[in-house]
Amino acid sequence: MPIYKTSKEEIIQKASIVFREKGYFHTSIQNLADACGLEKPHFYYYFKKGKPQIMEEVLQYIDGLMEKYVCELAYDEKFPPKKRLGKMLGRMNKFYLNGPGGCIFANTILETANATEQFKPIIKATFDKWAKALKFVLASKYEDKQAEKLAYSIIQDMEGGLMMYQLYKDEQFMKIAEERSLGLL
Repeated sequence: MPIYKTSKEEIIQKASIVFREKGYFHTSIQNLADACGLEKPHFYYYFKKGKPQIMEEVLQYIDGLMEKYVCELAYDEKFPPKKRLGKMLGRMNKFYLNGPGGCIFANTILETANATEQFKPIIKATFDKWAKALKFVLASKYEDKQAEKLAYSIIQDMEGGLMMYQLYKDEQFMKIAEERSLGLL
């Protein structure tokens, strides 16, 4: 296997694809090493605690991308609320549909919930951040409590749409969830 110089961020990016595709428990350090073009021992140079640390950093990396490319749209008041919501949902759909395996947060929590608590705080913080951004947009029309409730409903709808998409390989489920969410404004 060719060994080349790489950065920790590049490893995390490539690892995120492997985890999305194979899941946490079905991904080995060897799978990650192969995807990065590294020998297994090189992973421990960057990730002393092994696979759990890699997964944590992958989740944090994806959280950062979601915050930058999705959540920040909520606060861009040069667009009306419905346009902001549409842009947010469109970017989430693009992220979900253009990569393997769906939502890494939902997949990881479903896979690991009964085995470890380690990833729950990161995943919960990500969904809460997404809900806060959605709530901000929805607050243009709804009272605080109702906006929050609807924000979490949008997340549930999008995640359910993604699950149905994965099952039937039909994007209509994501589009229906998006349309239903946009209908709130």
